[in-house]
Amino acid sequence: MKAVELRKPIRSVADERAPARPDPAWDWQVVPRHGDTNAVTARAAWAKRIAWRLAHPEAWRAELAQLAYFDPAYTYDEAHEYWWDRTTDPHLSTDIRHWILTEDGFVSPQHYRHTPLLVAMLFVLRAMFGNRVEREPEVHFDPDFGGRAGMYTENGHPVSQVEPDLVVLPRELLLPEDAERSREGRTMRIDRDHPIPELVVEILSPTTRTKDVRGKMHLYADLGIAEYLTCDPGGEPEPDVPAALQFFRLQPDGRYRQDENASAYFSTVCDTHVRLWQPDTGRPPRFQWWDAGQGRWRDQAADAEYERERYNREREAERERHNREREAERERHNRELRATRLEVAVDLLHKLLPDRVAPADRDRIEEAWRRDGPPADAVDRILAVRQSPTEWRFLLRIPNEDQTGE
Repeated sequence: MKAVELRKPIRSVADERAPARPDPAWDWQVVPRHGDTNAVTARAAWAKRIAWRLAHPEAWRAELAQLAYFDPAYTYDEAHEYWWDRTTDPHLSTDIRHWILTEDGFVSPQHYRHTPLLVAMLFVLRAMFGNRVEREPEVHFDPDFGGRAGMYTENGHPVSQVEPDLVVLPRELLLPEDAERSREGRTMRIDRDHPIPELVVEILSPTTRTKDVRGKMHLYADLGIAEYLTCDPGGEPEPDVPAALQFFRLQPDGRYRQDENASAYFSTVCDTHVRLWQPDTGRPPRFQWWDAGQGRWRDQAADAEYERERYNREREAERERHNREREAERERHNRELRATRLEVAVDLLHKLLPDRVAPADRDRIEEAWRRDGPPADAVDRILAVRQSPTEWRFLLRIPNEDQTGE
């Protein structure tokens, strides 16, 4: 298999009506984007660029040597494009942008869902493994591995380097959370007995839907990587194409077995289930892991929502606690107020009415007031008894009026 194996695009009516010959006015050295020219012209220009590079290897290499990221040890592929700020070579580990090269020879930026999903998956895996998850590392291996996987450049050289989107490194390579790996730390020389990643993730694009699932499946299995995940972000070639997760696990015979399609997969490396969840095709997919301790699916967005809900619950609980305390304080204040009012009323009862109400009746009134509480206007009633002594039973609401003691 060639390293430039590409996904076949869906043909439109316009494609079927494309001219049989390329546009002679098109400069074959110019790499077109969709809309610049027709597919026949784009394919012919691409083929001519490949032919020129194969026929003039020294001149082409001199052009490559002018690039700031040129690496003389890297095997550049004649079928790919290399500019100063971007490339279509998915295996080249560099800080410049990676663009997509279609089967028709058109180039375009990565799909808008690619990078957000990559960053989100990095967050999820870091949450599980800490700082032993690396993004886009250089993975070097003996060319024999590339040859056995059927991964060759256009000139027939076996690939000896790839750049997976994410890898989970062995435990012995765990770094402190705030540490950052150097370029050397992000370069894995499996051909020099460096530790092998435990898990590899590839986010698919139109140029890699076939290559990553087939060529790299053989490569990673041959390297001994325990688990291999491919994530298709969806949304291409039509917006309603759903996202998809494929899960491969290494078997004792050294080959990968693909798990049957499921809503979630149990990862031995992660020691839990993982899934690519998409509420509907109009929304980007979310890579999540199952947290058995919390009983929920987790990713950055889910964690943020969980924290918001937790904060709201705590705030509501605090509000309820504050209301209970305020109500208890109000009740305590009212009890103290009632007790004070009772003592004032009882004191005035005995001090202002000693010659108007018999002691036994005053004692019964006090007993009733202490049991049931005095009237709210007890002081006014006591003063009224002083003015109308004969009305004391009515005014003071003495209980059991048929037993006055007189």
